[in-house]
Amino acid sequence: MTTTAHFKYLGLKLLLALMFIAIMLPQAFAQRNICGECQAINASDTVKCKDCTTPLNKCLDCSTENPANLDYCSKCNAPLAEMRVLGSINGQTREELKLGQSDRAVVDKELLKVAYLLEKKPEQAEKLIYQRSRLLNKINFHAREAESWREFLQKFPDSKKKSTARFYLSEALRKWSYLFYQQKDIESAQTLLKEATETNSMNSEAWSWLGRIQYESGNKKEAGEAYLKALKARPGDKVAMYFLRQLRVDIPEQLRKPVEK
Repeated sequence: MTTTAHFKYLGLKLLLALMFIAIMLPQAFAQRNICGECQAINASDTVKCKDCTTPLNKCLDCSTENPANLDYCSKCNAPLAEMRVLGSINGQTREELKLGQSDRAVVDKELLKVAYLLEKKPEQAEKLIYQRSRLLNKINFHAREAESWREFLQKFPDSKKKSTARFYLSEALRKWSYLFYQQKDIESAQTLLKEATETNSMNSEAWSWLGRIQYESGNKKEAGEAYLKALKARPGDKVAMYFLRQLRVDIPEQLRKPVEK
């Protein structure tokens, strides 16, 4: 088989596998005690089929064989619904197509695990909400990430990870604001950027974008103030200095060159 034909073959298998998952996933909840091999109906808490001994609810992450009525692995807390479907697909096909192994799929699975553990172990909320926030950062889900960091800081204002959380929150708000800017919702973009700079006054990019919005809105004085704060946060920044010159704002000598590390 040629390389091109091989990729077309894999593409077709991937499409069929995804269609199968989309069709079967709801049934993974509704008929979890029905054996996929022999169709025997088992008791709800059965681990292996009574007729053919096939595991009914095996975790693909840690290989634990769980009772059919569990939605999360009893050993590693991984979500099991999708695994029940993936487990019914030929192992070689599953491996060739990397089903359930993409970066996004892995993060989505971890997010489900965190949500489950937050209900099961609320005493670990600080660690789990921090973990959830970092996972959302990995997949660039800026809006949900920002909300998650806000919750972390609200619930745990004295956390040792407070400064790190504030840094990530500020960045998530900055990136979220770009979406509003692109949609020409300037007011919402500006609100998020202001929160970003209040959360982390050293976020040079947020100050710079706030300056840009003020500049484009004709608010020259406010634009100059924002660009100057961007330059204070990152001395030597060429973008900030360019606009400050356009706005005829004096640039302090100590801010003209980057700080040596």
